[in-house]
Amino acid sequence: MSLNESEEKLSGLSRKTFLSMWSYENPFYELGKELCDVLVVFGNDIIIISDKLNRFGDHPDVKVNWKRWYKNAVSASARQLRGARNHIKNFPEKVFVDAKVSSPLPLKLPHPSLMRIHLLAVANGCDDICETNSGRKSLTVDTRCKDGEELFSVGCFGSGEDFIHIVSTPALDAMFDSFDTARDFIDYLVRKREAMSSEDWVIHGEENLIAAYMTSQPGNRPFFVPTSIFPLEDGARTVHDGMWAAYLDSDQRSSRIRFWKKSYLIDQLVEDIADDYAEGRMVIGLDEPISYHEGAFRLLAGESRLSRQALAGAFHDIYNESTSTFWSVISESLDDPRIHYLWLLYPQPPEGISLEQVEYSLNMELAKYMLVAQNKFQHAKSIFGICLPNRDCRLTTRLYRLIDGEKWTDEMATQAAHFEKTEGIFAHIDQVTIGAVR
Repeated sequence: MSLNESEEKLSGLSRKTFLSMWSYENPFYELGKELCDVLVVFGNDIIIISDKLNRFGDHPDVKVNWKRWYKNAVSASARQLRGARNHIKNFPEKVFVDAKVSSPLPLKLPHPSLMRIHLLAVANGCDDICETNSGRKSLTVDTRCKDGEELFSVGCFGSGEDFIHIVSTPALDAMFDSFDTARDFIDYLVRKREAMSSEDWVIHGEENLIAAYMTSQPGNRPFFVPTSIFPLEDGARTVHDGMWAAYLDSDQRSSRIRFWKKSYLIDQLVEDIADDYAEGRMVIGLDEPISYHEGAFRLLAGESRLSRQALAGAFHDIYNESTSTFWSVISESLDDPRIHYLWLLYPQPPEGISLEQVEYSLNMELAKYMLVAQNKFQHAKSIFGICLPNRDCRLTTRLYRLIDGEKWTDEMATQAAHFEKTEGIFAHIDQVTIGAVR
């Protein structure tokens, strides 16, 4: 693998999980000076990734080759990551997406006091020698290891904000294979850091820890690091090889993939939202900068795979209903029950109505449904409305709206009560029921 191939692979994986709206490759902080390889800005969470590809040397003494490789692939990444972190915290306005530093980062970085920074060093180039040495292509992660003193073992470089996740290629592949949403990826980094900061660990290939994490529950609850299943050996929690291979061939993984199939509707919707903005097809707020929309879109993009499954299930509850009229359903986030999503499917409009008229009418209809929904579910801090064509509609217009529950007024409540009474919107459900209506 060449350096360009390594960077392209990392960029493709990060775009898959975080999408182009939140993932930026090769940002700069000064003219011609690169900040890191990938920068992810997702609300208050910032992921800084350094990808160093260094060939393992051919010196007769393997210890010499290891020291050289470690210095260039691991130590250099650690320095870059810490430097990038310090720059972002001290000069958040000086992050650019081009080498000429003429295009500032489109997203506004959070205040330094709110930043949750995650540092990830991708150490490439020693897969073959690792396989020759241990029978696997991945490095050993040993929290007791300092400065590469053990062959083919890396530590974690500090704790808390200074904690650096050092991963080799197999571990990186396992991460992105298992955590293909922003929330799931970030949750894993946080839970791994917490576990490894509380006691010593020896992990014979981080992909095996990921396998244990993915099998920590059947798929209908949050994942966790199952510390107790790992034996204490020489005072360290020890994760042995073979777990990842077993997980890949397991019925649990196969059934989970089948179960989660519907959830990718949400992924496609987030992609569509980004495309609508980029291509100028957005009906509401097209003239606003991406920073105006990002917070609202991040609600949906921030849902875990499990929560996306539930949201997609609500959509499918109304998708096969009659296509002659509007159908709507409200679903709350499993990750944050204060966030509600409202799906509104619209029918084919009558002939002779212009697209502008249709879009105006749909916008008004979505606004009505959302007002009534917020009045029904007053504990909701946000309601994200999604208006889509039903399965028989030939239009492709998509609309999105967001209501901030903290800005709810008596006037809005009066309007909502009027629409419920005169148009029957959500008239048959109460504040604790979530269901579909025509």
